[in-house]
Amino acid sequence: MPNSFPLYLTAAMLAAPALTTPASASTAPDSGLSWAPCRSVHQEWEKEDDRSECATVTVPLDHASPAGRTIGIAVSRIRATEPQQRRGVLLMNPGGPGNQGIGMPWSLTQTTLKDVGRDHDLIGFDPRGVGLSGGFECPKDASDGVEPAPGTGAEQRFRAEYEIEAHANARCTGYDRELISRLNTRAVADDMDDIRVALGEKKISFFGISWGTALGAVYRSHYDRNVDRMLLDSVMPPEFSVETMERGTSAAKQAGYEDFAAWAADRDSTYHLGRTSREVRDLALSLWRRLGEHPVTVKGPDGKTREYSDGSLSAILSYQRPHWDEVARSVAALRDGGVPPLTGEEPEHDSWGLQPNSSGGLLMQRAVLCNDQGAAPDADAAWRLKQHRAEKYPMFANGAGYSNWCAGWPLTHGPGWDLQRGTSPLQLVGHRYEAITPLVWAEQMKRRIGGEVLTVDNGAHGSLDLVDCASKAVDFISTGRTSSGSCPGEPSKSLPGQPG
Repeated sequence: MPNSFPLYLTAAMLAAPALTTPASASTAPDSGLSWAPCRSVHQEWEKEDDRSECATVTVPLDHASPAGRTIGIAVSRIRATEPQQRRGVLLMNPGGPGNQGIGMPWSLTQTTLKDVGRDHDLIGFDPRGVGLSGGFECPKDASDGVEPAPGTGAEQRFRAEYEIEAHANARCTGYDRELISRLNTRAVADDMDDIRVALGEKKISFFGISWGTALGAVYRSHYDRNVDRMLLDSVMPPEFSVETMERGTSAAKQAGYEDFAAWAADRDSTYHLGRTSREVRDLALSLWRRLGEHPVTVKGPDGKTREYSDGSLSAILSYQRPHWDEVARSVAALRDGGVPPLTGEEPEHDSWGLQPNSSGGLLMQRAVLCNDQGAAPDADAAWRLKQHRAEKYPMFANGAGYSNWCAGWPLTHGPGWDLQRGTSPLQLVGHRYEAITPLVWAEQMKRRIGGEVLTVDNGAHGSLDLVDCASKAVDFISTGRTSSGSCPGEPSKSLPGQPG
């Protein structure tokens, strides 16, 4: 999720931080928490997981008023596999915001990052307002308004959708205004420090993906003295707003699409989309406009009938390099009246990594984005911003799809991120072709808060745990040695899955 600015660096800031001397083995302190096997206390827990323990940490709803209302944060733990080498704990967050993180330690043990658990206890948690930490949702309601009719003009549709979102935001924030107003990145970072205290640890290490990188950056900015090592994969921009995310994603999708056009032109004898990149792009743009005016309905080989619109083609054209053969064949099929192999709704492409969750995922995500951003543009300003994106990136003007999420957001602006340069060891990881959190954001974050950037040569969001060069991250968590440069992005041969 998802700006450039001048920085003035002193010689001291540019000097590489000294590596922390490896700690002698430390036993886990007596935290006083009541731990129990997760599968014995949570009905839907992974039955094969006999290692995770679960507990609850009580935190203030408002950290500025610690004597007031409290909430429970669900926490999990997998102990270090080599306790004699134990260095400490590694907290983690899978992003979203809104994803449950309590199962992340177990999931991580199945990946190329599993060896971070040799010398660290792996600690997961559900952020406030999600899942087992007081999660709740706010379903759609007819009172919010009626979707515009087919054929409604683009601006009228946009404004109608803006008003629907504004009504829904007013209604949903009334569910528990006190809680929802305190769903923000800084509050979750403060919760993390309370988890550290509850675990009895002087310092923590942290691994965050996507929005989890913002969470880590905020924690390090305010609690740098409490950080041992920090690993951030698929990095958010250092200056946050929904429009920053929309613009960055639109630009990255456009760049990937232009690379695809050049690739397809080099293979014109196979796909017949054009002999030059310009011809391929002209064909795709013409087809996109035609589908916008006259969507086509196709009956696929599975017998299902699907409608292909301009939005469908935009989604297909944003797919990553391993899918370019299918992308090219889909464009040719839509041009010629055939059956495309892609729908534009493939699961690996239709979200920012927010997993299905009936307990607060989407509402918490919206609340955090809107509370962190502050006041949203009104309908007039929001429409102008979209038009500006459409002029530069006509097929990808919707960016990340968040443009109206904060319409009429009625709550007071949260504390913001207030990112600061730190001294604790920091490893940033970016993915060269990624559109969700473009690589440029990792470089911007480095200039803002420090650290080193390792570039993975793929385009799959948050895929460090699928590739062999995760070994560099394992080494960093164990020793504090950062890596720069690049590494291959192919999936590990020992693990399932294929990042883009």
